[in-house]
Amino acid sequence: MDYGEWTENSRGTYNKWDGIARTTAQVYPGAWTAVLISLDNVGVWNIRTENLDSWYLGQETYIRVVNPEPNNKTEFPMPDNALFCGALHKLQKPQDISFGTSIGSNGSKLLLGLLLMVFALTSTFH
Repeated sequence: MDYGEWTENSRGTYNKWDGIARTTAQVYPGAWTAVLISLDNVGVWNIRTENLDSWYLGQETYIRVVNPEPNNKTEFPMPDNALFCGALHKLQKPQDISFGTSIGSNGSKLLLGLLLMVFALTSTFH
């Protein structure tokens, strides 16, 4: 991190020995920040900027780390509910938006759990 323009000579000023371990790095006005990212897990990684002036532009980068092993045991397939837009919108699968049944089943599970807990407490103290 430094103020002014980044040049090739700036590579020698990177802090590789005592860097911060955070998920967020600040870039101050008129300055630059170099970020070293360890992509140690296979799959798709999302790297984005959150500049409030241009947040709506969606300035994001997706990087896919490929599994070097031939059996793909550590890499999950793309989920069925993945959303596509832009040039990939033709790959979009129809989405099931009727989630009311799942809410009802969770509520009945909660009610059943509470009834079982009340029954266990009353039988324990009698």
